[in-house]
Amino acid sequence: MAAQRDDLGLHLHVPLKERTDLSAEGAVQGELFASDDAEDVKRGYRGTVASKVAGITYRQLDYWARKQIVEPSITPSHGSGSRRLYSFKDVVILAVSKRLLDAGVNLQNVTAAIGFLSRRTTRQLADVTIMCDGQHVYECVTSEQMLELLQSGKAVFGVSVGSLWHQIDEALQQEDYVDLQARPATLSSGRPIDDLTVMRMRKKLEAQRAARQAA
Repeated sequence: MAAQRDDLGLHLHVPLKERTDLSAEGAVQGELFASDDAEDVKRGYRGTVASKVAGITYRQLDYWARKQIVEPSITPSHGSGSRRLYSFKDVVILAVSKRLLDAGVNLQNVTAAIGFLSRRTTRQLADVTIMCDGQHVYECVTSEQMLELLQSGKAVFGVSVGSLWHQIDEALQQEDYVDLQARPATLSSGRPIDDLTVMRMRKKLEAQRAARQAA
């Protein structure tokens, strides 16, 4: 798969087999997107919470994680006894993916949308709308982009990432979470998490801080 810029200034996913221009000018460069490494993730959510709030089954959540479609960005599962931890951004991406699949968008385009959203920071997701015309998926960040796409004459389906962002933010306020700043880390309900998970979270946070200092 490949991503390409179109005439509307949108980010357009085009399957590799359909591309006519494979030059570097046609690629969406990584530096165009702010890295989420610069963000301080303070809360992690268990798979049961992430699936509930995103509106998917735990079985589907587990399948997506194992197939590396949507993986938990805080703590991946490392075999029996370990528990995944999802960030707020992960839950938003899960919810968007669910809405796209429910609308009949194929997995290839859903994966492309996930790629767009993954490159955005958590705050930037509040301004994104994902649109699909049946063949391609687009990332729109302005009303002008959406209007031009709607006026193209094609049947277009859209998911307001910003709307889901606010719904999920409100829903997660009522759910248990892992406080990544606590020493030792605990769930908001007071239940402790295992030492291995604490160690992995601390290493991830230390790596993020080191990356910011080196930048």
